Amino acid sequence: MPRIFSRLKAIDFFKKIPSDLTEATLTGAWLSIVAAILMVFLFSAELLSFLSTTTTTQLVVDRSPQNELLKINFNISFPALSCEFATVDVSDAMGTKRMNLTKTVRKVPINLDLERQVEGPAVEDHAHRPTVKYDEEGKFDDEPDIDITVPLSHENFEATLARYPIVIVNFFAPWCHWCQRLEPTWEASTKEVHDKYPEWDGRIRFAKVDCTAEVDLCRQHFIQGFPSIRVFRKGHDDIYIGGMHEHEAYMGDRTKEALVAFADSLVPSAGQPHRKHVALSQAPKNPGCNLAGFVMVKKVPGTVHFVARSEGHSFDHAWMNMTHMIHSFHVGTRPSPRKYQQLKRLHPAGLTSDWADKLHDQFFLSEHTQSTHEHYLQIVLTTIEPKHSRHSGSYDAYEYTAHSHSYQSDSLPSARFMYDLSPIQILVLETGKPWYSFLTTSCAIIGGVFTVAGILDALLYQSFKAVKKLQLGKQG
Repeated sequence: MPRIFSRLKAIDFFKKIPSDLTEATLTGAWLSIVAAILMVFLFSAELLSFLSTTTTTQLVVDRSPQNELLKINFNISFPALSCEFATVDVSDAMGTKRMNLTKTVRKVPINLDLERQVEGPAVEDHAHRPTVKYDEEGKFDDEPDIDITVPLSHENFEATLARYPIVIVNFFAPWCHWCQRLEPTWEASTKEVHDKYPEWDGRIRFAKVDCTAEVDLCRQHFIQGFPSIRVFRKGHDDIYIGGMHEHEAYMGDRTKEALVAFADSLVPSAGQPHRKHVALSQAPKNPGCNLAGFVMVKKVPGTVHFVARSEGHSFDHAWMNMTHMIHSFHVGTRPSPRKYQQLKRLHPAGLTSDWADKLHDQFFLSEHTQSTHEHYLQIVLTTIEPKHSRHSGSYDAYEYTAHSHSYQSDSLPSARFMYDLSPIQILVLETGKPWYSFLTTSCAIIGGVFTVAGILDALLYQSFKAVKKLQLGKQG
């Protein structure tokens, strides 16, 4: 065994020098202190670098699954667009058209100051009611003309409402196709109701207002679509449904039989408060509407369209005001607080307050009549993949640029959000140094500093020694 150990000593890389043969110097001591400090500093810097993470950014073709849908979220207030007619439509470059989306959209009436009504249910949407029925055209051509068809004016409107317990008023426009279809039916219904309940009875009356002649009167009652049939009780049409202040409006069929039957059903309640009726509906008292919700769209160029629409109604383009406030408009799902912190930490450009919602709290005013607003959005997908993405998953962040403008159009004014998705996806990968790289660098720091310090110490020692010899030679 001793022989084996003696042979192993022959391959020792670190042969020792007896302490009697070494010499300690003051210069060596200072170099040792500096070398120790330098090694600690470099090792600490390397440790921080090892513990920190870095990111690499790549541009790749969008890797989203085929036929994946995109979620567009919005919260927009239109102070001059009634919830009675406000609709959300979606169309895209592949020919998809979805009109008047309601399942994921909530409408809440607001006033001109963008303030919501008291808490209550959202406005009932009339888009999916059965198609309104009309009498056949020409059915009442043989009926004699009657003077009760003379429209009310602002001079006698209030007096007429105050005179009768119930007044059913048809707000119409002569140019409106639906008003023209309703006109003979309305006259015939008016005659029959007034014959059945004559002046001495005085419980109910039919009347109508020409909104092209009485513009201010119609706007005072927030009439935006024609024809609009309102029920006035004791001089006003205000009702409270679910804690919300509304107008009492008729939404049933527009046939003589339906209108007369509706009048008959109201007569027993003449002089009494409002009672719910199958043909009655709540028409928003406030002129504006807040629309909030989301739509699912295909990842192709498309448009989210906010416009006034209703089957059986016409609209005066000059009356439509599409001024709006965008409270929020963002794409994709809002990240959780944890994911947001990850995005903020790893996003190559950092996250600003409006990083995903460039249109946040922006107000767009219709300065001219018949103004249509267009917002063009270019959407880019950024995917963050953390180091441990197998456990936590990757994070998708949709960002967009927005360009907005308005113009006067002959078509019905609206607000359009046209979007286009970039085919390029930004991929951000979180990377870190492997442990073996840290170990190698640490050894290099310790060995390198020690070696360089030893070389400097040897040079200084030999230099001082040579200087001393020269001095001794001169003295000799």
